[in-house]
Amino acid sequence: MSSRLRACEICGGTHAKPLPELSVSKWPMVECASCGFVFLQQVPGYEALVEEYAWEKTSVAEKKRRKSQRFAWIDQATRWRLVPGKHLDKYRRRRALGATGNVLDIGCGDGNRLPETVTPFGIEISAGLAERARPGYEAKGGAVVCAPAVEGLDKFQDNFFSAILMRSYLEHEEQPRAVLEKSFRRLQPGGV
Repeated sequence: MSSRLRACEICGGTHAKPLPELSVSKWPMVECASCGFVFLQQVPGYEALVEEYAWEKTSVAEKKRRKSQRFAWIDQATRWRLVPGKHLDKYRRRRALGATGNVLDIGCGDGNRLPETVTPFGIEISAGLAERARPGYEAKGGAVVCAPAVEGLDKFQDNFFSAILMRSYLEHEEQPRAVLEKSFRRLQPGGV
């Protein structure tokens, strides 16, 4: 696996305080000593996300890991505590998906999150998930790009999308600032 240590995306600071209570195995969470931004200091390279760390593989292993934890039953028994955040997430998705026209889902997975009322486009780094999403998107006049988001966004012209959805994606991105900057340029004026 190739990975790299990265500087803070906000201020460029290279000194960070480890946060072991938030870290899982080899993916250390840190807090920037300069600005306080919390981020993954070491991330897998894009090539590793295509197959080795593809979501459809790692999510299964992570689910097993969580179930094996000593007090996992407490988490399962108290899922109701997540309801307020769940409603906020639904509101945000509804707002983005209320758009018409071209809508981009970055980290589109197998392509099941966009409504029938839009022309769906997706960017997905996992080769397997991109192939599963492609037929449905193309049948509706859209397309799926299999690439890292920072590269996939270059396939689209500026002001092309009425909305861009990034659900459970940005925290995994190696270059979040670049993706956000490119995404903003691809949005139409007033886009969501």
